[in-house]
Order: sequence, then C-alpha cells, then structure tokens
Amino acid sequence: MDDALKKGWNKNVVTGTMTLLMIATACISIFLSVMIAHNQAIVKETKHLRDMTQDVLMRMNSTRAQFTEIVQVFSAVAEKDACLPPHIKRMQTFSINGLFLQGVAHIRGNRIACSSISEVFDGMALGEPLRTEADGTRVWANIQIADWPNQRLVMLERAGWAAIFIPSHALQALGSAEISVGVFGIQSHQLYTARGDINPLWIKRYNGEQALTFIDKTRHMLVYIAPNALHLSAVVAAIPLKDINDDMVAFIQILIPLSLIVGLLLGGVVVYMQRTRYSTKSAILRGLAKHEFYLEYQPIMHLQSRTCIGAEALIRWKTADNTFISPDIFIPAAEVAGVICQITQRVFELVSRDMQQAFNTHPSFYVGINISSHDIRSGALLTLIQRLITSTGAQGQQILIEVTERGFLDDDDALSTIKQIRDYGVRVAIDDFGTGYSSLAYLTKFQLDYLKIDKTFVDSVGTDAVTSHVAFHIIEMAKTLSLNMVAEGVETTHQADILQARGVHYVQGWLFSKSLKPKAFYRYLENHASLSATGEDPAPPA
Repeated sequence: MDDALKKGWNKNVVTGTMTLLMIATACISIFLSVMIAHNQAIVKETKHLRDMTQDVLMRMNSTRAQFTEIVQVFSAVAEKDACLPPHIKRMQTFSINGLFLQGVAHIRGNRIACSSISEVFDGMALGEPLRTEADGTRVWANIQIADWPNQRLVMLERAGWAAIFIPSHALQALGSAEISVGVFGIQSHQLYTARGDINPLWIKRYNGEQALTFIDKTRHMLVYIAPNALHLSAVVAAIPLKDINDDMVAFIQILIPLSLIVGLLLGGVVVYMQRTRYSTKSAILRGLAKHEFYLEYQPIMHLQSRTCIGAEALIRWKTADNTFISPDIFIPAAEVAGVICQITQRVFELVSRDMQQAFNTHPSFYVGINISSHDIRSGALLTLIQRLITSTGAQGQQILIEVTERGFLDDDDALSTIKQIRDYGVRVAIDDFGTGYSSLAYLTKFQLDYLKIDKTFVDSVGTDAVTSHVAFHIIEMAKTLSLNMVAEGVETTHQADILQARGVHYVQGWLFSKSLKPKAFYRYLENHASLSATGEDPAPPA
C-alpha cells in the first residue's frame, strides 16, 4: 500500500511539474513575443534605412565613376590646349550627359582656369582643398556660388581635371520625408548635405570601419550609418521611434496568439522529450552513425552558354523510417546542440566520395560547400579542405567555401581562416548576401571571390515590389569590387534575362534544375558541360 501511494505521489508530482512547466512556457512565450515584436520592428526599420542608405551610396559611387572617366578622358590633353573650344565643348557634353554631374573644369593650382559653365566657374579661386586622397585626388566641399545661393557644391580634382557635383541631388526622391538622411566626411566629420535634422553627435560617434546601427534615446531616433567603398564618406539615415512603436503593435497583435499556441506546443514537446529521453543532439549523432544523411547537388549554370559549371552541395536527412527532416529544421538545431561541425565533416566526406569523377573529368567544375560560424572557430575546417583535395585530386579552385554573413561576426578568426583557405587556392563566397546588417563592410574588409545573391532579392526582380531594386544595387557593388556573382533561386526566364542583362554570369534555381542526387546530377552534368569538360571557363570573371 505504501509503495502504491509513493508511486501515485511521484506521478502527481511529475504531472504537476509538467503542468507548471507548460504554463511557465506560455508566459515566457508572451514575454518573448513582446521582445521579438520589438526586435522585428527594429529589423524592419533598419532594413528600410539600409535600403535608403545603399541607394545614396550607389548614387555616390556613380559620381565617383563619372569623375574617374573625366580624368581618364582629359588627362591626354596637353596643358596648353586644355581650355581650347573643342575641349570646352567636350566638358559641356559630359555635364549634360552625366548623372548628378553639375560641371567639368580644368584646374591650375587652386583656381579654375576654364569650365563647362564659364560664366559661373571660370577664374574662381578655390582655396586649400578639404583633403587630398591617396591617389592624388583633391576634394573641396561646401563651395558657395553667388548665383546659386541655396546650393553647396563638392569638387573632385586629379591631374588638373575636376568634376563638380551638388551633393543634395543624391538625396532627392528618396521616399519617406520622415526619414532624415545626410552625407558626411568620415575623417573631418563635416556634413556635406542633409535632408531633415542630422545630429552632429551621430557623425562624431562613427569611426568609419563598418556599418553602425544605434538608437538615440534623447531624440527618440533609430540611426543607421554606412561608409562608401573608399571609406572616405558615409551616409547617415534616421527614423523616428514612433514608426517602430507602430510596427511593434502590429507585430504583437500577431505574435501573442501565436506565441501562446507555440508555447503550449513546446511545453508538450518538452514533456514528450523528457519522458522518452529523446534529445536533438543524440538524434543527429545517431543519424550520422547510421548514414542517414546524404547530399544532393544543385547545378550552377552559366547564363550565356547554358552550361553547368558547378554545383552547390546540399545536405539532406531521411531517417530509418523514411521521415524526411528539412534542413531548415535540423541545421539550426545542430548549431544549438553543438553538433554542426560533425555535419560539416560528413558533408566533406560525401563530396569526396560523390564528386571525385567530376573533379577529374571537368577541370573547370567546382563544388560549393556551406560552412557555419562554428566551423570557422573550430579549427578543423582547414584539415577538412586539405583532406578533400588530397583524397580526390581536386584543384583548389574546384572548391568554393560558402560562408553566411554570420560566419564573419568574429572578425579575427574569420580573417585568419579565410586567408588560409585562399592560400590553398580555394575560393570563398559570401552566401545569402544582403540578409545581414553589415554586408558592405564584409565585402570591403574580407578577401572574397564570389557573392551569392539571396533568393529573397531574386524573387523581386522584374516585379513592382519595394525590394526589386536591391538586387540591382548588390550587382553594381559586386561589379565595383570585381566579385563573381551567383544568383540563387532563379525560377523564371524573365528573371534570368534581367539578371544576364545586368551582368550576372552565374545562376542556380528551378528554372534549370532542382537539387539532384549524385547519379542524376552526373547525367545532368554530362548533358550540360560541353565547355567545362575542355577546361575552359565559359565566361570571364565579373
């Protein structure tokens, strides 16, 4: 009898504990939903600011490119002929055709000798420049013209030839008037132009190394700052927190009911896992031991020739009872459980087994392998790469290591590891580009070979979506930095045509093929690899 009472008491304790656990989980879920709503509102508005900032940066890059072209064209002109009528006319042609370009001038010393608008600029004394850049470019800012009292000009000059811009033009037609935006010099902290109220303390806070997001609690503003490609100027954008609060209310109305449901479900799952002594970590390790993980390969295509020049290795998991578990579920779970490095090791082993023939038969063919931030920190990645090269006879350039932006968060480890990877001749790509918060900083700081444009942005190409222009900005940034590009998730001929017209050479997606098991992939490769089989690259690098 005593034993029966003891067993009943234990059962009641367990049941009561689990009930309290589920209630606590639901309460925590409500709290987390509020936190998530706040975070999502911040993320949404940060993306809005980032998009606007990138738009301004692209316009600034355009003015810099026009200046470079002017110097290249006119540098061949002899000094004695610089101000002859034919060259004045060419200056005027540049002024008319140039986007955001206000004028072209020839400089002698610190004075304008002649220009495309002689009545305004000729003979103007400029004084000392604001700065002189490493390549000899001299910069004057906040130039005032009597005939244009409401404008401030910026002038760039090298080798005696100058381009004149009105920086405020870069801020026109930028959307919401509630967003304040400005352009400033990183070293001087001088504001060149602005729309709305820009707090000087925001500018002083920025050190110019990478993109920065923060909240000014005094002014109740969310602020985003990003540098241009040369890290000489930067764009600052800010939005009132009331917009974030409005977004937060909308998110809360959705998340709280969902969080209650999810919280109760999670509590039930915890009870189930506790009772069955089942853990994610043990399940993954058991799946690895039983060889339940396998690879599929999605072809990477050269757009112009429609040939297969590579493949992305994609890990899959089917359990012994034929249950397919999505990578969207088991990859994050493996990271949390601390076993993602074991999965990466299995990926390298399977690539070595599956792709040796492709490496040897098609010298230009490569395989992209995804790694996580844990792999970069583990110290085992270089050994895996070296072992793959040795076991298959592959050349270094036949392996592409794909790192998401999260993999770059630990700058010191990432910089060191990526340098060593490239020392092997192996190429490195930034994957899912544009979905993080410091993309431009990563591109300029790390030595990269490829940029993979995320499917999110490819989906909007050719549509009226707000984000439809983002893919084009990414493409132009990649071109500026001489990075090869692979567009992910291409599903329509219309998307492919637009991307090709914009200068994207390589794509992957269901328009060409879904991911394939090794045998099916080899058949596909043989049918679409007429050029890569010869060892010729079907297109020059971007």
